[in-house]
Amino acid sequence: MVIVGSTFLAPYIQSVIENLVTRKVIAPPKTEFAGTGRGVSDFCRTREPYAAPDVVAMSRRMRQAELDLCRDHNGDEVIEIQLGLSALVLVARRDDADFNLSLPDFWRAVVAELPRDVEFVPNRLAAWNAVEEALPPLPIRVLIPAPGLGSRGFFEDRFLEAACRGIFEIKTIFVASERVKQCITLRRDGRIGEIGIPFAKNLREAMIAAPKGTVAVAPLNMAKEMLDVVKVLPFDGVTPTQESIANREYAFVRPLFVYVKRANVKNYNGEGPVRGLRELITELTRERTIGPSGYLVKEGLEPLTTAKRQAVRNAALKLETVER
Repeated sequence: MVIVGSTFLAPYIQSVIENLVTRKVIAPPKTEFAGTGRGVSDFCRTREPYAAPDVVAMSRRMRQAELDLCRDHNGDEVIEIQLGLSALVLVARRDDADFNLSLPDFWRAVVAELPRDVEFVPNRLAAWNAVEEALPPLPIRVLIPAPGLGSRGFFEDRFLEAACRGIFEIKTIFVASERVKQCITLRRDGRIGEIGIPFAKNLREAMIAAPKGTVAVAPLNMAKEMLDVVKVLPFDGVTPTQESIANREYAFVRPLFVYVKRANVKNYNGEGPVRGLRELITELTRERTIGPSGYLVKEGLEPLTTAKRQAVRNAALKLETVER
């Protein structure tokens, strides 16, 4: 079995694998967590067993173009499993001043150009209190996921594009691709740092060395593992908690998915090319794994509703393929 995909989901998938291997349910699979984009590209490359990964873990739902590519190469045999939810949060050093950033303020701090009188001018804001008077008088410094990571795409969509949708100067740009570019192009004056894989290790080291005023964008489960170094900040008026994420009061939430090639799954007669896939599917959907008291929930996963978990479980165990 070969599993690839999101660095963000790596701790969750590794926990599931460890559980199965310890119980001698499956042999240790080969894993490579190098990002959602690379993972889905490799996964969809071919349906041939042993020539491409059998499983891809994604920090977002597979896009229609990706699904179409998979169908071209894999027939109509891609199983979709939603594990649960997670969130991107803002963190600062534990010994730093509290930040209470709004989404528009955060965008103004990081974007390359700011709107002014129906034009755009280079962003020269140097301190947080220059963005908003109530913020601390500390230099702007922001750490974000590097390109290619699933968290980066989510960051650009929900932090950057969402922040600038109501801006008049953005709305006057006729071409959609140019509007997006204006929204997500970040300043390159040394105030933005990009964190690559291994993300959790690199972010921890960066935050230990970071000057005061540094704000980092991180997945909630990784932030919880770093509470000896950082604190989670309220964002856009809401503190990310299990409750605020589950009821979507905290807006920066994303679904987490695993995709499996149906053709590679052994049937109940033991016929099929890849051992362990059926057992993996079963474990990924058990209540003890993704339910409210499941071991992945204890590691930071936010559970789906009871009805949604049951629907996911029923479809996965029947090896139903994606219909979109």
